[in-house]
Amino acid sequence: MSKKTLTANETGLLWTQYVQNSMAIPILEHFQLTHRDEEIQPLIGLARELADRGVEDCGRFFGEAGLPVPNGYSLDDLNPNAPKLFTDAFMLTFLGHMGKVGLTSDGFSLGASSREDFREFLSERINKQDQLYNRCVNIGMEKEVYIRPPQIAVSKETEYIETKKYYHPFSKRSLNTMEITHLYENIKTNTLGEVLCQGFAQTSKNKTVKEYMKQGKKMSIKHRKSFSTLLDQSGILTPMGSANYLTTNTDPVFSDRLMMYLISVLASSGQVNYATGSAVGLRYDIVFIYHKFILEAAIYAKDGLDIMIHNGWFEEPPQAPDRQKLIQ
Repeated sequence: MSKKTLTANETGLLWTQYVQNSMAIPILEHFQLTHRDEEIQPLIGLARELADRGVEDCGRFFGEAGLPVPNGYSLDDLNPNAPKLFTDAFMLTFLGHMGKVGLTSDGFSLGASSREDFREFLSERINKQDQLYNRCVNIGMEKEVYIRPPQIAVSKETEYIETKKYYHPFSKRSLNTMEITHLYENIKTNTLGEVLCQGFAQTSKNKTVKEYMKQGKKMSIKHRKSFSTLLDQSGILTPMGSANYLTTNTDPVFSDRLMMYLISVLASSGQVNYATGSAVGLRYDIVFIYHKFILEAAIYAKDGLDIMIHNGWFEEPPQAPDRQKLIQ
């Protein structure tokens, strides 16, 4: 196979890598300009290195294949003079989320790729994402910003499911550990979405974007509370943090198109997270809730896509030729 030949998988994955890494650069630049805790400076630097290399290497892959490089995002999407929007505690949380999501997305990309040089690129990224995530968790626990998942008492003996009541939607047995895991992780991601939507709503001057962010915050709170209630019903207290994540800044920080794209990415990843939680859930009332929330997140993401298309903000991914159109 020619080194310059890219499969459809690799082309799509490269496009996504380029756009999402370019989106991260203005966000990390704002972190760099406004952080106060010097202990998180190396983490911002590592994340920035990942984003810069991602844009550079993906651009090179596209160039070698004779394909157009996406426009993506740039420092033009940042107001460098904007006051601090996020607290250092949020920056640390966000960086850890970047590392965790990067491990998942880069791992998937590696498994869907065949070219050796592209696989090497992804393997190196996975190693860096691993470093970023672990360092964020370690520093977060030292600063008591990282919130550990709930702990439960577990039976000392191996047991087997004996009746269909185990998954019946009306029996509502206590949660198993896999169900707890996904409920708790979805609480965390909805908290992140809530903070971002609030921050973007208070700094955007576009009425449509502001309203969209307010809707996103409302949905995040609703989903977070629903998942917390499910834990509460099994006597599992949802760990809470005391860190403040936002300042009172109302001056524009990021471009509307960048904010809309970031929230669309979070809405899409939320659907994936809910689908995974549904797949491992063995209590059907939880499965039903996940399916309902997948639909809500999909509708919200579609509304955001409509706004981006209306404003000319949505860059089209590479697609296969329309053979029917060619015939006509």
